[in-house]
Amino acid sequence: MTKTHTTYRSSIFAALTLAVCGLYLSSPAQAATTQCAGTLAQYGTTIKQLETFSAKAQALADQNPLYIADVEYYASALADAQRCAKNLSTVATVSR
Repeated sequence: MTKTHTTYRSSIFAALTLAVCGLYLSSPAQAATTQCAGTLAQYGTTIKQLETFSAKAQALADQNPLYIADVEYYASALADAQRCAKNLSTVATVSR
């Protein structure tokens, strides 16, 4: 019975190790390209909206520190949208 438990524990440990390594070994560049599913025009519109929302959140955060998380969220979303727009504009330029 102990050998069965040891084998069972070893296989669980091996499966968990593979799962964790699989999560960390995925390429950030590959993840970035899969997130950019919109068109360049859509990202342009999104960037304008996020800039507006970010400015409003910053004004609210100046009055109440609870809104700082909103400012950080919009900054992160804006950076992602700008990165996607940059990647898409590079692809559009190369494909011409």
